Amino acid sequence: MLIDWFTVVAQVVNFLILVALLKHFLYDRIIKAMDAREERVRSRLESAEKREKESEEEAGRYRRRHQEIEEERKAIMDKAREEADRQLKELTRQARQDVEIMRSRWQEAIGREKEAFLRELRQLVKDQVYVLSRQVLRDLADVSLEERLIHVFLDEIEKIGEEERNRMAKAMQGDGNHAIVRSGFEISGTERQKITRVLHDTILKDADIKYETDPEVIAGIELRGRGQKIAWSFDNYLKDLEEKTRVALDRISNIEPTGTEQKAEKSETKA
Repeated sequence: MLIDWFTVVAQVVNFLILVALLKHFLYDRIIKAMDAREERVRSRLESAEKREKESEEEAGRYRRRHQEIEEERKAIMDKAREEADRQLKELTRQARQDVEIMRSRWQEAIGREKEAFLRELRQLVKDQVYVLSRQVLRDLADVSLEERLIHVFLDEIEKIGEEERNRMAKAMQGDGNHAIVRSGFEISGTERQKITRVLHDTILKDADIKYETDPEVIAGIELRGRGQKIAWSFDNYLKDLEEKTRVALDRISNIEPTGTEQKAEKSETKA
């Protein structure tokens, strides 16, 4: 087979021309278009990276600002709390000081009122009226007076209510039907029989009554039975006077300030 070199050369030349034309009109433009596209993509990526970096920086600034605001808020709250505590302590101190001033004035007023009352009391009772009264009653306790005391005591026994009688009867029964009559003077046999008869008739029929003399029972007589007592004596009146005196002194201690003192204290407190 013979080769047509002219044809071969012509085809090679045509191919080279085609390649040159393709390179000039197509390949270079494609390459340029691809380069341009790649440049645009790279530019967009760089822009996106830049925006992302700016976003991260903005987020960082926001976090820092938020932290700064939080720290400022905490500092303000701490300062406000400290100021509130300081003011509370100051107000408490001032209130305590005012209370102490009022208490001092109040105690002075109580002292003046009590002193005035005690002067009147001393004028009333003078030289230990309680002790002297008991001594006088002991000295006056003669037979006629003792008989009268027994008579009054028996009247008191007969006048007691049903409930009190039952209480005394149960007390005596709880002690083996025993009871004690105590007096500041010696009771004669006749008077003892009278007292026993009245106690049997009014309280407990088969009660065993014993009699004792006790100088502490001043001008009086009493019936005792296991925690219960029925008594009548001048000493009760003296103790009643002592109790009323004590209550009067307590009332003096708890007296309210006068209107003038209250207004003065309020004005000074406001000032």
